[in-house]
Amino acid sequence: MCDNFKVNTSLEMKGTRMSVMDGYEVKFKADEWSYVTETQHIVYWNGNADRYLFNAGAPIDSVTSISTSEMKLYLENNTRGSVLASTPLEVKNGTAEFGNAVGLRFNYVHSRIRVGFIKNVANETTISDFTLTPANEIASKANATYTYDWTATPPTASASVNVTATSSAAFNYKGVTIPANTETAVLSPTRYYCVPVANNPSNWTISFTCDGEAKSASFINDKAWEIGKEYIYIFSLKDITPKLVYVLSKDTYFDCNDILPGDVLSDADMTE
Repeated sequence: MCDNFKVNTSLEMKGTRMSVMDGYEVKFKADEWSYVTETQHIVYWNGNADRYLFNAGAPIDSVTSISTSEMKLYLENNTRGSVLASTPLEVKNGTAEFGNAVGLRFNYVHSRIRVGFIKNVANETTISDFTLTPANEIASKANATYTYDWTATPPTASASVNVTATSSAAFNYKGVTIPANTETAVLSPTRYYCVPVANNPSNWTISFTCDGEAKSASFINDKAWEIGKEYIYIFSLKDITPKLVYVLSKDTYFDCNDILPGDVLSDADMTE
């Protein structure tokens, strides 16, 4: 979870739209969220406004531009975390939210790629030094553009991704230990956050060391990674050559509805 984001807020009154928070930077300090600085002053609700419009992106450094109509986010493949984009929020005069604290709901912009192994044998198995390598270059850097339709009920956001750089660099994952007589897949703790909607080459290679023996195999990747989805590639080690047996596709990485601002997020909170 990010402890900072950039927000844009406009109000509409009698058909006229006015910006009131033009890319304000909001940060979590001590025990609360705050945007007040020497240049960002407190913004009070206008009781005559017909409605307010909110959109935001996180972290601040990834938001290259933001307005009521459009927001651009910078994406890059990494193992640290995803860029976030808020669902566009409309607050109408006369509703419970008007004049009170506003709750923004953020969604993930990267795709997340994980890897797991199945073996189910009588002895414990150790997997180390494993990588996923694309046969050709894939998207490694991009700009995601969100455009907003404030006439829809509720307002909607459309996203597009413009790739700015490609790479054939391998994804390196931390090893795993598969306990004896285990039928379920054991996942590497490494999580790659990747540019979504990548034009993945069909042939990839997985290479690793299994109980001290080097192994590798090619596999077909037929998944076009989409915004905010997680893909878990599960390989079977029951045969001499590792084999991709299935790919789990999940709409969201994990459910964070119960995480309070400023809380520490751990694997225990994830519904994987």
